[in-house]
Amino acid sequence: MYKQFLALGCSTLLSGAILCGGQALRSPTTNPVARVKGQITIDEVVGKKVQSNPIPKLSLFLLRLEDSQPLVELQQSCRRATADPHADPLQVYQTCSRNLRRAVALVPTLHAVATTKTDRDGQYEFGEVPVADRYRVVGVKLVEGAEPLVMVGLTDKLKSGETVILNLSGNYPWTRDAAP
Repeated sequence: MYKQFLALGCSTLLSGAILCGGQALRSPTTNPVARVKGQITIDEVVGKKVQSNPIPKLSLFLLRLEDSQPLVELQQSCRRATADPHADPLQVYQTCSRNLRRAVALVPTLHAVATTKTDRDGQYEFGEVPVADRYRVVGVKLVEGAEPLVMVGLTDKLKSGETVILNLSGNYPWTRDAAP
């Protein structure tokens, strides 16, 4: 009789665990998410007026800070070169130009949380971004006959349900992170 009660008790316990486990599998779990969006522009002088123009079809990468460290090293190398008052200006230009080209090649190879392109109005959006500390938004584009474009922005800490607006300008130095 004792063995029957023990078997009945174990089977009841086991079926309850299976039922609860199955319910847990069916219950949707949602991870907190946020959005990052903005516009990418470049200011140009047309006639005697400054005009802000959107940058369409710009490849954008959303990077965790730790994943963007190789880019930060290129930025810092250029900043160190420009900060040296005794540096040869040609050497400084060559260092920064070389690092800019390296950045264009490097960024697409980094682990990105998300990627997108700007639309014809220079607008972009990263939807359903996992809530984390901060992210780098990096835009890169090769421009025929000119220096490549690299734009870097740094978000604030993302909170669940929040939309962070981060506008970037092609006129802002690529060696500095723009902030919202």
